[in-house]
Amino acid sequence: MLSTLYFVLTLAILILIHELGHFVAARIVGIPIQEFGIGFPPKLITLFRAGGTDFTLNLLPFGGFVRPNEREGDEQIPDEMMAAAPWKRIFMLLAGSFTNLVAAVLLLAFAYFQIGNDLKHVLITGVDTGSPAEAAGLLPEDYIQAINGEEIESIDELQAIISQNKGVEIDLTYERDGKSYTVSLVPRTDYIEGVEGPIGIGLFAPLSFTESIVESVNFLWFQVKQITSIPFRLVGLKGMFDGFQLAQDMDASETSVAAGTNTIWFVASISFSLGLINLLPVPFFDGGKILLALPELLFKRRVPINIYYTLNLISLGLVILLMIYVNVQDFVNPAIDLTDLTPTP
Repeated sequence: MLSTLYFVLTLAILILIHELGHFVAARIVGIPIQEFGIGFPPKLITLFRAGGTDFTLNLLPFGGFVRPNEREGDEQIPDEMMAAAPWKRIFMLLAGSFTNLVAAVLLLAFAYFQIGNDLKHVLITGVDTGSPAEAAGLLPEDYIQAINGEEIESIDELQAIISQNKGVEIDLTYERDGKSYTVSLVPRTDYIEGVEGPIGIGLFAPLSFTESIVESVNFLWFQVKQITSIPFRLVGLKGMFDGFQLAQDMDASETSVAAGTNTIWFVASISFSLGLINLLPVPFFDGGKILLALPELLFKRRVPINIYYTLNLISLGLVILLMIYVNVQDFVNPAIDLTDLTPTP
């Protein structure tokens, strides 16, 4: 029940961030906004009014919306957004997805900044029960300094040396609370490849914030390539919830160093997906509205309002049918796998 509440709240915040991007962009280019709603109608109360905009709290706590000022007596141009110059509309429409993409980068940067990758210092983040590391007294948040007197500067170096010494006793030097200690242990030969390691520890390496941003962008580019590859499997609300719950379950078993990062990665993936999907050239989405604004921008010819509404209605119907199919598939043939959504450290 609590996981469901967290999931709904997370999705609502991501949608609200998207709409906030539209709102800020509209203010920047001077498109009047009648209402910025938190949640969906019916309206409960008007929280306050500022700059000609009513900020409202609505009954359905699932995101938010932006409503431009209406234009009375003009059937061809019903609101101030449609009346604005095409470049202003495009700027406003792009801003929602841009905000989601920025949110994804910042979330991933925070995760990478917290746990890092395999580039620099070697930090123990977890110790398997019954492993040689546990028997030797190693603990999460110990820093590995050397093996057999040879200084360790990267995870690759550590893994290479351990692999060369399976079944052979090694001396491992580590730092804890500013003091160095040396223990002896024997890397095991009987372990499950990809699940366990020869000595049974989890490892990460701290990153600077700049490096975290770079890693975040690299991961999102990986996401783009995954999404645009064939075959590609869409997931609906149940699929997203399953992934969210799985991420929380994984975080519950993590140490304090890595706790929460699986959920952060998954939420960042949802934010990124929301931004990307809204750029699809389908009239129901922002990308489709941008596409319909291009003839006016390039050729000074506006798409007739009746065609505009018809295309939106048709695309809405197709999107609803697709979402019904996707959500049914989530129940019949669940496909969510968090290991596909988070990079392997």
